[in-house]
Amino acid sequence: MVDMAKLKEDALRRKQEHEEKELKRQMQRRKSAAPRKRKTASSRSAPNTAARGGRTQVVQAQPKKRKRSISRWVLDILLVLGALLVMVMFINPF
Repeated sequence: MVDMAKLKEDALRRKQEHEEKELKRQMQRRKSAAPRKRKTASSRSAPNTAARGGRTQVVQAQPKKRKRSISRWVLDILLVLGALLVMVMFINPF
């Protein structure tokens, strides 16, 4: 019985350590994914790169566009069909 209690404690400790590591990874991803200010050519001078430790930074020209989800497509199609149905009802004399 003592061994089972010890095994449970070890498993719980490992689980908590794993969750902490995952949380740290997510925080690092969020920090690295945060939008950065664009730097002008004058601020990218040689002394400035030496001060940063020689690390290079990639700046994207434009952020990626998000794809429209399927539910958004369906909603747009239904709205268009509904508008067409209303127009036909106004035009139709019957």
